[in-house]
Amino acid sequence: MSAEVIDGSEAGLELEESGEEMLGVNGPEAESEAAGDGAATRSALAAPTFVLALLGLASIFVIIFGIQASSYILNPILLAGMITIALAKVPGKLAKRGLPGWASVLVTILAVIGVLAAVLLFVLFSVGQLQNELPTYTEDIAARQEELGETTGWEGFGTVLSEEQMEQIAGAILGIIGTATVQMFMALFIFAFMLSATVSMPSAARLGMDPNNPAIQRLSRFTEDVRKYLSTMTVINLLVGLGDTIFLLILGVDFAQLWGILAWFLGYIPSIGFWLAMIPPIIMAWAEFGATTAFIVFLGYVLINGSVQNIIQPRMMGDRLHITPVVVFVSLFIWGWLLGGIGAILAVPLTLMVLTMLDSFDTTRWLVVLVRFSPDEHTEDERREAESRATGLWGRFKKRSKLREENERDGDADDVEGQKEEDAEVQE
Repeated sequence: MSAEVIDGSEAGLELEESGEEMLGVNGPEAESEAAGDGAATRSALAAPTFVLALLGLASIFVIIFGIQASSYILNPILLAGMITIALAKVPGKLAKRGLPGWASVLVTILAVIGVLAAVLLFVLFSVGQLQNELPTYTEDIAARQEELGETTGWEGFGTVLSEEQMEQIAGAILGIIGTATVQMFMALFIFAFMLSATVSMPSAARLGMDPNNPAIQRLSRFTEDVRKYLSTMTVINLLVGLGDTIFLLILGVDFAQLWGILAWFLGYIPSIGFWLAMIPPIIMAWAEFGATTAFIVFLGYVLINGSVQNIIQPRMMGDRLHITPVVVFVSLFIWGWLLGGIGAILAVPLTLMVLTMLDSFDTTRWLVVLVRFSPDEHTEDERREAESRATGLWGRFKKRSKLREENERDGDADDVEGQKEEDAEVQE
């Protein structure tokens, strides 16, 4: 009996000791263990997030540099795809007028290739002729520099650019134009196959897909927006190019047709295309006739391009794209950096393509809601939800940053305590 009592008392003492340990009665040792467990938990939660962030950033950089490395291949394909989207309905309209299906496709392909090939051949011929006459123009520019230096009293102005440097700069610019022209020829070749495949492709209903499916509707809306944008910009740029060509012919500036075509192509580049297009004719007018004619060319370009873009373009385009100017301006530099000149020309259609892809997923749709102002596509509730998600994302980012700082402080404190223990052991 006494043995049983002794065993029971020992068991009770063990239970009390374990209870004290669980309640934290053991003092500093238990508190230090709990603190260590909390730091370990925080580090365990933060480590996977940090690894995932690194993997995400690495994937983004791989994709970006992959696009840059393959831009020479991607540019003709993307350009051909945008031309195909813009002209996809033309064969159907020709078929309604009585042409057979194969004939409507063939007429469309031959018309587009014929017109653009003629323009590109004229550009190549003009560029070759300009390259042959380049030494003459560089001498004229050098003489104009000296005259301007004498007029302003700055003797060093005449040596700002030597004739050799001007020839190198002009040669580089002409080389860029020649490379873009070759890519355009490649795009026309790809376009012929793309248009044939697009016309022969059955509709969504014939493929057994619901035309009212949100994904199908988003794709249709994207192609319609791109078609509207490219067709409108083509008409506007054609008017600008014709106006600039006639204006330069009246002034007697050489290669007026080439500068008009350049204004037509660069007009597709938002915001800065107009300013880039006026630089060559201004330099040419300055070399031929002096600063007065160059200033007249500047004023003429501003009036022609400004009147067309500020009066005609808003009436034809409207606000159909629902993209803020900030997004367009930023996308111009991003696509220009990734794909070069063709990327800058296709900046708006490519941005629409990316936004359409992001709008197809619930996890990324809120980004589209934030950058597009489209009351027909997104409700006010979706906009509030997108704003709350952006705010929550920023809050989670700050929380994780604070968590990493706490982990670093805990790690530093543990290192200090460990160093103190080691010092104490050495002293003992």
